[in-house]
Amino acid sequence: MNRVFIFISILFGASTEIIVAVDWNQWRGSDRNGVVKDGVPLMDFWPEGGPKLLWRSETIPSGDNGGHGSVLVAGGKTYISLVWHDDKPSENREINDLILRKIGYRNISFSKQLIIRMEKARESLSPRLRGRKLNDWAEKWVADNLSQEQAKRNGSWVIGRFKKGRAAIPYEDMHYIAQKGNQRFINDEALKKWVDTQPIASFSKHELIKAIPNTVRVAKDVILCLDSRTGKTLWKTEASGEPTGRKSSSTPCVFGDRLFAAGSTHIYCVNAVSGQKIWSVPLPKRGKGPASSILFYDEKVFLIAGQLIAYDSKDGNQIWVNNDVRSSNSSPLIWAHQENKLIICSGRKAYFAVNPETGDTAWRSIGGGDSSPVISGDWMVVYSKDKKIGLAAYRLTKERASLVWNIPMSERRSQSSPLIYGGHVYLAGGEWHMCVELTTGKLRWKESRQSTITSPVIADGKLITLEKKGSDLVMIDTDIKAHRELGKTRIKAMWCPSPVIVDGKLYLRMKDNISCYDLRAEPGVQ
Repeated sequence: MNRVFIFISILFGASTEIIVAVDWNQWRGSDRNGVVKDGVPLMDFWPEGGPKLLWRSETIPSGDNGGHGSVLVAGGKTYISLVWHDDKPSENREINDLILRKIGYRNISFSKQLIIRMEKARESLSPRLRGRKLNDWAEKWVADNLSQEQAKRNGSWVIGRFKKGRAAIPYEDMHYIAQKGNQRFINDEALKKWVDTQPIASFSKHELIKAIPNTVRVAKDVILCLDSRTGKTLWKTEASGEPTGRKSSSTPCVFGDRLFAAGSTHIYCVNAVSGQKIWSVPLPKRGKGPASSILFYDEKVFLIAGQLIAYDSKDGNQIWVNNDVRSSNSSPLIWAHQENKLIICSGRKAYFAVNPETGDTAWRSIGGGDSSPVISGDWMVVYSKDKKIGLAAYRLTKERASLVWNIPMSERRSQSSPLIYGGHVYLAGGEWHMCVELTTGKLRWKESRQSTITSPVIADGKLITLEKKGSDLVMIDTDIKAHRELGKTRIKAMWCPSPVIVDGKLYLRMKDNISCYDLRAEPGVQ
């Protein structure tokens, strides 16, 4: 649903500028490509202190307590869906992903020999080695023992273990507990009895028990609607859910007067005006709500929740399931070009095109990962988890995706999605900002940056994104001649949700709220 505003100015007679304000009704915008089309002029440079804050919402949790889903703005309203977690006092005890992270566990892909070498080095550290000397020693160990790829992904974690020294739980013990999966016990005595029987060190048992609180995690699926002018909550719809932590990070979508959202256990359709539930159906895997964002097309709702699933938007009935597409993090999009109509998806190890009517796979191409493809005409651009593919461009037909060019590179745990704008590809991912000519793959510029998982947007010829795990908001010129930073400010946003720009206003998911900033060149124009 688009709203059209006409602004008329008089200059040497009469001239008319038409600015179309386009709703951001789904992840990455109305065309699912991250490009803002409303034509609203933005500031060329930010004032000291950054853009003006217009409002902050009520408390809305994120991360382990509310996921990383992005916001929507449509019809003068701002929406978000999340799995809202709380800690409830209880005699029950739990060992879950949150506890494992609390004790310092990370599932790493090091060889057994490398893990043994790392642990021996940690255990043999002299307590006299402290401060800067310890940090320098740890950095040298990482440089001498880890590959460049391993250092990028896990170097800081290894250094953190060295800094803990003998106070760190042995990795073998943490990994053993992690392989047991989530555990729940009726009381503290049952927990201690179970831990005591496990083949781990006494020190590890003590530290594990100490890390487990006298609470259990509870959760509900929540959809919130805010007034886009003030941030005031208009309505809040809740349903019972299950704790899923940050795994549940789906962004909803709005079409007409309906909103579709995926929670921890169900997919929902509610009235976008009132929040009244229209239907809900169970997701295929209970307790594993997806991070994939919902796609609406031709009265169907598509979601990758372990598999690609199509639902009837009118009643939620499942139409088909495609078992080839395996993922829960990337998001589907529609390729409707000339006579072609296909759902394009990124799976864990391949890209897929699926018939939206039948669910049959039309073609597949190697690659895949958590980053979602972007499409313009018959061009598809991807940022693959496969470092041999990296950033790549394909020409699409009904039968295949033909690789035209690629730039091998590592995604370095940064699954941001690329953009196509003005005949060029823009990427703010991994360690780089890049501009590449779409048809040839010619590199226009490449700049070393500290990118995050968030997928950037382009508005008024300016690329807006987050860096340094959400600490910094930056504005980059899309001029193909050279990389140029136009603005940078400390903002402390969440580093996974994607920015949203509507009517020149920036909507960001923060740690405990949604915030709205004014980017307009002429703030007084409404």
